[in-house]
Amino acid sequence: MAYIFNIIFCLAVIIANSGADQTFRELDWWENTLIYQIYPRSFQDSNGDGYGDLNGITERLDYVKEIGVETVWIQPIYKSPMTDLGYDVADYRAIDPLFGNMDDFKKLLKGIHDRGMKLILDFVPNHTSDLSEWFKLSVQRVEPYTDFYVWRDAKKINDTHSTYPNNWRSVFGGSAWKWNEQRKQYYLHQFTEGQVELDFRNPRVRTEIENVLKFWLDLGVDGFRVDALGYVYEEEHFLDEPFVREARGDETDYVTLDHIYTISQPENSGLVKSWRAMLDDYSKKDGQTRLLCIEDYGWPILLRSHLGNETIPGAQISFYVRLAWMDFEANAPELDIWIHNMTDVFPAPNYNWVLDNHDNNRVSSRYQPESVDAWNMLALLLPGVASIYYGSELGMQDIKPRKEQRQDPGNQGNGRTGTRDGPRGPMMWDDTRNAGFTTAKKPWLPVNPNYWETNVEAQRRDHGSHLNIYKRLVALRRTHVIRYGDLNTYVPKDWVYMFTRSIDTEKIAVLMNIGSETEEVCAKYSANHLPEIMYVHTSSINSGLGIGDKVKTFDSDESKCIRMRPFSGLVLSSIAQSHNFASRSSYSIIILLLVTCFKILI
Repeated sequence: MAYIFNIIFCLAVIIANSGADQTFRELDWWENTLIYQIYPRSFQDSNGDGYGDLNGITERLDYVKEIGVETVWIQPIYKSPMTDLGYDVADYRAIDPLFGNMDDFKKLLKGIHDRGMKLILDFVPNHTSDLSEWFKLSVQRVEPYTDFYVWRDAKKINDTHSTYPNNWRSVFGGSAWKWNEQRKQYYLHQFTEGQVELDFRNPRVRTEIENVLKFWLDLGVDGFRVDALGYVYEEEHFLDEPFVREARGDETDYVTLDHIYTISQPENSGLVKSWRAMLDDYSKKDGQTRLLCIEDYGWPILLRSHLGNETIPGAQISFYVRLAWMDFEANAPELDIWIHNMTDVFPAPNYNWVLDNHDNNRVSSRYQPESVDAWNMLALLLPGVASIYYGSELGMQDIKPRKEQRQDPGNQGNGRTGTRDGPRGPMMWDDTRNAGFTTAKKPWLPVNPNYWETNVEAQRRDHGSHLNIYKRLVALRRTHVIRYGDLNTYVPKDWVYMFTRSIDTEKIAVLMNIGSETEEVCAKYSANHLPEIMYVHTSSINSGLGIGDKVKTFDSDESKCIRMRPFSGLVLSSIAQSHNFASRSSYSIIILLLVTCFKILI
């Protein structure tokens, strides 16, 4: 009888301590994953040539794991003449010697998997380099490559003159058509002249691209981020695109046309669904989901079409990149609109947030260097997938290369007036020469001059650094209140943004002052469900508040609540930190109880 009683007692204790956790749906690995975007030229140079490479990334994998990364996204590493720094692929199945070789890639992939992380590759299906063997054979009309690309005859003006097939423009300016003298036809290039548009209306092209994806899947990659999906299909009639009357600029500028025939054609989403079906075939073999991510700068109402539905699924992640266009002119009501553009349109499992990338200025430069903690709070504590650009955890800022230092051949395009080199500066590891990025005298791009203080080693030692604040946010991100909690958003002031995450009695409130003046805020005025007293879980380096500080969320005099400095951020919790720790340790308690019960029973 005593033995039976002990069993009943143990079961009762375990159930009592595990209670609410039983109601949560187990998330697939990609849901709520933390993606870390690595620009391979700029992360770590292993051979002293001034350029980052695959072995350099492998050397730094312990750091990547240390900061809580779950999925590594590496930008193009394929063989390329680099007219668009890797986005002009000459051979989809080869590693460019700048980055290493296939053995180096396999070593990197194993290192990522050994650390329990996933790897997704950047994939560029819209175009190949004009140095690709496919294109060379297409120029010569060698089958099956004759119609691999979008070729058109010249448009006849009269008996002696002809011109471009239509008025389509390149993103980088000028006509999207380039004459090939050998073939006596124009080929389409929506980007640089060296990036030739594949013709996806040709079934052989679709099959060949699928074979390329299978090549990398067979090597063991966990998925892909598809570049420039919106440009893959063009209208078959090849009519001129209409002019935008209010657009400013030369008539050859990209922004002067309404791109109704070259962007966001409905066939693009169908292509995504076919790729998802192929990836799912791989997943069925071993039960491990393969991830499909899409780059498209459209609004979420368009991006949602790439997701498919339960019957015919598409991409799991359709990246919402437009937040990377926000700057210090945008106030809290505008930010709320941008957030709800995602949350009101996408299914909750597909929410995702991107604040920085290789094509846009870093958020620390679009706002202020002090603001990076607040923006990391936004990206990491909203529900869904977070995509973090390398160095954002340190508060890295854009570099300012002189003209002779610039490396991006396509510095402009799509209305951009500045260089894209700014957000691509070398990662800053320590305060040695070139920030520990390379032993070369001169790195491929200059290191930011603040590397002596904004580097990994210095910030590891400083408990109040951007890096350690970021790590604290990642730890909070893994708790149930952030993984599963409800989301509500608020605009307490024109320049103060707030959102809450709630589950049962636990409440988290995130406050951001995105303006340049001090603001006084009583959070409960906006979010009535918050308690009148909350505790600082995490604070930005410029907030003036520390972990565990008690703050008021309600008072008739707002000056007695929270005073937020310009560009500061706060994460408030309804639970004091000691209790927070206890709640996060519930699984450990359950394991301890199981061990204790086992000892009793034997």
